[in-house]
Amino acid sequence: MVNFVDEYPRQLDERGRIILPSRVRENMSDMVYVTRSMSDKCLHIYTQEEWDKISEKINQLPTATDRNAAAFVRLFFGKASSAVIDKQGRVPIAKRLMEYAGLSKDVVLVGANTRLEIWDSAEWDNYQRGLSDDFMLEGIRAYGLNI
Repeated sequence: MVNFVDEYPRQLDERGRIILPSRVRENMSDMVYVTRSMSDKCLHIYTQEEWDKISEKINQLPTATDRNAAAFVRLFFGKASSAVIDKQGRVPIAKRLMEYAGLSKDVVLVGANTRLEIWDSAEWDNYQRGLSDDFMLEGIRAYGLNI
């Protein structure tokens, strides 16, 4: 399992590709999956291994008998895209996904444990400013992490 940490300022090139840092891609296969965040204005990048785990969970949904489950599956997979990391470490981002996340040229890759997130730099700065100074401590307490 790959665990992603750190922040990496990046730039999208004229073809909508982002270069993954070598440290990030050393334990990844050449296939990744890019999808919209369900809760924030950013994109998620999943490794093949993590995507397979997510797919297994989603395959358990009763899509034949539950319209909400079927709609969720359609949106989750239909809005995602697969991408091959090229030899230069570039990942192409679909234009519709860039538009969804409001990505400009300057972006930030954010490690989020089992996935990477792609944020527009200005949006990432705004998001962080909106968090209280005690946010981490509150989270540790609320989720019983005891770390």
